[in-house]
Amino acid sequence: MSELSSTLGAAGSAGAMLRQAREAAGLPLETLSATIKVAQRKLEALEADRYDELPDAVFTRALAQTVCRALKI
Repeated sequence: MSELSSTLGAAGSAGAMLRQAREAAGLPLETLSATIKVAQRKLEALEADRYDELPDAVFTRALAQTVCRALKI
């Protein structure tokens, strides 16, 4: 897990950290989308730090928490 932590620390943005954690877990975006029942385009926006494409800050934070929970991070 320390290797993942060092990778995430160097990622830069929150979205990049989430993307790297998902990729490290070997979980395709489509699978994560189906698992947490959120549109793939919303996950893409979150991972790309395009928060203006998401409904509001409360939704964005809840989505990030849900992704973290699904990835067990």
